[in-house]
Parts: sequence; structure tokens; C-alpha cells
Amino acid sequence: MKNQALHPAWKDVDDADAKDAITTQSRLFRLRACDTVDFGKNARLHHMRLFGSPEWANPFRADAHGLQCARKDLTDSSRLHELVRNGGRPLEARGKVSQAGCHTHDDLFGATRLQDGNISEPSHGVIRSLQFHPNGKLLLTAGLDKSIRLFYVDGIRNSKVRGVFLEDFPIHKSCFSGDGLKIVAAARRNYFYIYDLQHGTIERSSALLSSEERSLESFVQTTAEADQPLLAFLGQDGHIPLVSLKSMTTVGSVKMNGSSRAGVFSSDGRRLMTAGGDGVIYVWDLRNQSRCVEKIVDEPSTKITSLAMSKMHLVVGSDTGVVNIYDNPLENHRVKETNEGMENSWNGMQQVARRKRICMINSLTTEVDNMAFSGNGEILAVSSRFKRDSLRLIHTPTYRVFANFPSSKSPLNYVWTACFSPSGAYFAVGNARGQALLYRIHAFSI
Repeated sequence: MKNQALHPAWKDVDDADAKDAITTQSRLFRLRACDTVDFGKNARLHHMRLFGSPEWANPFRADAHGLQCARKDLTDSSRLHELVRNGGRPLEARGKVSQAGCHTHDDLFGATRLQDGNISEPSHGVIRSLQFHPNGKLLLTAGLDKSIRLFYVDGIRNSKVRGVFLEDFPIHKSCFSGDGLKIVAAARRNYFYIYDLQHGTIERSSALLSSEERSLESFVQTTAEADQPLLAFLGQDGHIPLVSLKSMTTVGSVKMNGSSRAGVFSSDGRRLMTAGGDGVIYVWDLRNQSRCVEKIVDEPSTKITSLAMSKMHLVVGSDTGVVNIYDNPLENHRVKETNEGMENSWNGMQQVARRKRICMINSLTTEVDNMAFSGNGEILAVSSRFKRDSLRLIHTPTYRVFANFPSSKSPLNYVWTACFSPSGAYFAVGNARGQALLYRIHAFSI
């Protein structure tokens, strides 16, 4: 029995076919010819047959304000008008930001990475401008690919609503007007564009500068509370034209020493701060023949590259990466009335002030070229495009830098711009890859 040959209990005819295929076909041919099975797709289909599709996945669902989220409707003009007019905020309504936090020894910032704000159509170049609409529904992106894009941000699809291409106009700065009804775009040209969101029209301004003068690539504008909507264009020669947003014509100008690199209006639009290459902040009274009423020396800055202002603070960024924080001289009436913490001198009719610095932050090592406050002024974002992942978030009530953002698990690439949603619950970062990185701020501890 031991020497008896063993025979298989049965034979499978498919084995012979497989053996013939192995001997007659090359390995490369067999790999290319074999059918692939999408097990993930099959699993999803089986799950849907058993449990159905969830409500959040319904492309035609209505949000809390009765607005249809169907993709096919997003390109309609009526849809854009509804988004602009309606005050509801799909993102903002999902939860509130925990501002109190827990008191620990670590400075921790909690945020959840969502789908990119422009995932439905990334920019084809650097994003130079990034801003949420005042109602929190729309996200604006603009940059060197000459395009302005608007996205309906829901954190999932972030569908594109509208796109505007400006021929021969690489955009350096773009933003919503204070009332949210228009978009202003500027480039290295002696004119600028205004896009009307309600009517879908594009209007080009006349040439505001001669060919020998600098371009209008950078500007700041008044807030919605201002008496008159104004644009202040910055440049290398210190000449700052003041342009009416309604008439698109020059209504005045101011002139500072050296280059003008940064500026900010007071909330009522009656005063303007500008700064630049001489390390001095100029305060202009626009009600009194645009006269310079004060000069604030920022030490130890040699060149001021950015300004940001909240109700409580004035923040000054420099070419060395140093960020100085002061009391707000335009909004903080206690400081204006008592001149507390100031050393004053007089240069003709101008008051030269050395204000007492509250805090100096030197967590960046390259030029600070972008700063943005959250809506309540409690978080400040500062960034530099000259070094990868060069962005820091500062908790202004304690003047501490969050130690955990960004991290190795949240690379940002080269940051060109950043902004918060109106409530401060969401944070967006525009980088050199054309991405609008989107985060939901859910908690932080100080």
C-alpha cells in the first residue's frame, strides 16, 4: 500500500486552462489583461443597499436656511445672488468656538483639517488673496493665474460658484468690498477692476497713475462701518492715492517718506495708518486735508512690512520677522485721551510718539508679509512667504504663540495669505501650490 501511487480524487478542467495560459502568455500580458475589482466600491454599494444614502450625501439637500446645495445650481446667477444676500452661514452654524479653553502648561491649538476650500478647482499658481465673504458663505481666491474664484464652502465639496478671468492681469491683491457686494482686484498696472456680484459686471478704472509712476498692486480699504468707502493704494515712492470705491476716481492723496509697504484704516474710515521703509507709522487725519497728525516710531524695526489692527491692538510686522504688539491708538480711547505709556516730541506740526510696546514676538525668522485677526481679535495669524511652513498663531489675550500649529502632520508649504471666517470658527491658508487649506477651529487651551 505504501508503494501504491496516489491519484487525485477529482480533476478540475479549469486547471488545465490556467496551465495553458501560464505557459503561453507572458507575465506582463497577463497582468495587463486581468480584470481589476474595486472592492471599496462594491462595499459602498452593498452598504447603500442595506442602509440607504445618508442625508448629508444628498446633493439636493436644503441647508438650515432652505438653500438648495445642488451642484448644478451653483453656477446660476440667481444662486450667487442668493448666497450674497442671505445672511446665513452654513459653516458658522455647525458649532461654536471654545474661547475659554482649559488652563494648562501647554499652549495648544485645536483644529480639524477639512477639504481644501478650493478643492473643486485649485488655482494654477500662487494664491495671493484669500478672504471669506462677510456672510461667511463664500470663499474668495485670487492670484497670479489672473483668475478670481468664489466657492460655496460647506467643508465637504466646497463647490465652485463663479470664476472670473482677467486678461493680462496677474492679480496681486483682491478682496470683497465692505458691504460684500463687490470684489476689487489690483495688479502691477496703473488701473484696477471692480466685479459686481449682483449684476455680474466687470468695470475697469481709468489710469490713476502716469506710466512713470509705480503700479497699483497693493491696497487697503475701509470697513463696512466707514462713512465713505475708500481704497488706499500703497507703493514704493510713498505716494498713496485715495480712491473712492463708488466713483473709482481719486479723491485725495497722502505722501510719506520712503516706500509705503503697509496700511490700515480706522473702523470709521476717518484715519489711516501707513508704514514702510523708514520704520515709522504715519497717522493721517482724512477729515482735515489728509494731514499727518502723528508719527509712531517702531523700535527696533528698520523696515515695517505689515500692519494689522483689532479693537484693542495694533500689530506691526518687520522685515526681520519681529512682531510688535501695541495698544490700538485709533480705537482704544483710553490711550488716545491720556497718552498713557507715550514719550512725545514735536517735529513741526507732527507729534512723534514712542509708544510703550506691550509684547514682542520673534517666532519668525523672515519678513512678515501677512497678518490677520480673527473676528473677535483673540487670535492673530502672522506669516512669511519666504520660508516653508512659516506661519504662527498668537493668542492675543495672553500674547502666547500656539506651540502645536503648524506641525509636521500639518504642512502648509509656502504661505502667501491667510484669513479667518467672520466668526473666527474657520481658518484658511493660501499657499504657493494654489491650495486654499481649510481648518475648523474647535478648541484651544492656554
